[in-house]
Amino acid sequence: MLKKICSFGNTGMPKLFTIFFALICLTSAGQKTEKVIVFHEDPFDLNANIDKDSTTLFYEKMIPSGKPIGVLVILGGTFDLIPDIKKQITLHSLAVQKNLLVIFPSINYGTNKLFPEYKFLDTIFRQIINQYKIPKDKFVIGGFSGGGMLALRYTERANKFKDSSYIIPRAVFGVDPPVDYAHLWDHCVNDVERNVSDMAVRESKSIMEEYRKEFGGSPQEHPENYVEYSIYSHSEKDGGNAKYLINTPVLIYTEPDVMWQLNYRQRDFYDMNCLDQSAMINFLRLHGNKNSELITTYNKGKRLDGKKHPHSWSIMNSQQCLSWIMKQLYK
Repeated sequence: MLKKICSFGNTGMPKLFTIFFALICLTSAGQKTEKVIVFHEDPFDLNANIDKDSTTLFYEKMIPSGKPIGVLVILGGTFDLIPDIKKQITLHSLAVQKNLLVIFPSINYGTNKLFPEYKFLDTIFRQIINQYKIPKDKFVIGGFSGGGMLALRYTERANKFKDSSYIIPRAVFGVDPPVDYAHLWDHCVNDVERNVSDMAVRESKSIMEEYRKEFGGSPQEHPENYVEYSIYSHSEKDGGNAKYLINTPVLIYTEPDVMWQLNYRQRDFYDMNCLDQSAMINFLRLHGNKNSELITTYNKGKRLDGKKHPHSWSIMNSQQCLSWIMKQLYK
């Protein structure tokens, strides 16, 4: 997971960009997939791809044949392309069959404080509600890695500041999202000091440099900034922002394959996302959230190219996830 710093600060999206609709592509069983371009420029680098769409911000929506009864928002991880996400999961197809309208925003990079991401999502949600008249309390949002982080932080912020977002998600899920920026910093320090993988060292140095610029330094130097923007803070008795998930159903998938980490990355449990994820779910349960779940998998992680990797979309069971989503929507 790698997020890019936003050099524009806490500002909104440019207001002069034209919103328009792209052509509709018909799919099977009367379902439709439609690409909607929202902004013609991407000043915050939310959609960081070397392709023809890298300078635009858009979303794809899968429209069920029947009247939509709710909305499922699926957010990709770093550099995830929407077609590639669809090849790794079946959640979107299963959801459309249940008359859920499925949204794939083109966010796959972006910022750490997430203000431009929030505004882009709210623009999408406003369009969807105006067009389909779906109630605001029928949205479920989730994603992989950085996409899961955005889903969780959007939900926390919506619960904390009721007027800050266009919707308040009914439920939220994440596929192996890092949840504590301070712990992620420590993980990066470990990777740099161990100097085992050139790729890991480069990524860690980049993340640390972004955090220095955006948060003012390390967690030791500016702990308040890390607490303010993290999903969960193990250093805080009140869980940091996780306390704003106490009344929201939360589902987290993780594959704590420590042997793979030891053999291929020279990492241990202290470097893995599962440590903070389990602590956050435990915190939520201790504070009364009986709809908070952590699902651990074994030997499910596999990337699009077929290579084994525990930090992958494939650890999510799409049918199980959809069943959980439908349960939350109809409580």
